[in-house]
Amino acid sequence: MPLTAEKNRRMITMNHEYQPKEKAIYQAVLALFEEGADINNITVAEITGRAGIGKGTAYEYFSGKEEMIAKAFFYNGEMFCRQLYDGVCGERTLSDKVNYVLLAMERQMTKTNCVFRLMHMMADNSPVSGWIRRLLQEKKELGVVPAEDVIRKVLEDELGGRAVPSEDKMKYLMLSIYSKIFCYGMLLNDDKYQQEEQRATVRGLVNRGICREVEEIFASF
Repeated sequence: MPLTAEKNRRMITMNHEYQPKEKAIYQAVLALFEEGADINNITVAEITGRAGIGKGTAYEYFSGKEEMIAKAFFYNGEMFCRQLYDGVCGERTLSDKVNYVLLAMERQMTKTNCVFRLMHMMADNSPVSGWIRRLLQEKKELGVVPAEDVIRKVLEDELGGRAVPSEDKMKYLMLSIYSKIFCYGMLLNDDKYQQEEQRATVRGLVNRGICREVEEIFASF
């Protein structure tokens, strides 16, 4: 698939719209999460009560609380990635784009933590994690992985219409950038990095590391 067609396809898939009652459920789950609720022990009644809709109505959209919770975390991740996608489109240089992503993670720690909670839940054996793995597989089969789309957007902009590197090099870059951003998100929860001065130092290191690697690989073909 040509690069421009791939780009347009991804932009379309990221514009999926949710029904109001779906969003109400997702926002209710996320509100409970922000308040410190044990996600695995909350009830459908708690979720629907917070959402302001009846349980019967909720079951028109979801099979149970596990699906509600899994889809709520996916929804949060997609909305955050939409914001990042739109944001990087407005930045000029590679460094500016990377910096935008890192700063957005700092400023919206609740959303960042939801994304990391989603990843942690994938590793356990709870009913919720089963739903998460199922949803992730469906997204991959459709070619819709918002976090990867943001990184791909940054790389496409840096290529500026030049030929795409080999598939192996692109996969490596995607994984390398993703891992650096992931590690930065984990670091933000460390008490040592609650001050802006400490965060700025590491943010600069992560940014330079990503930019250097992208430039080296793109210059080698």
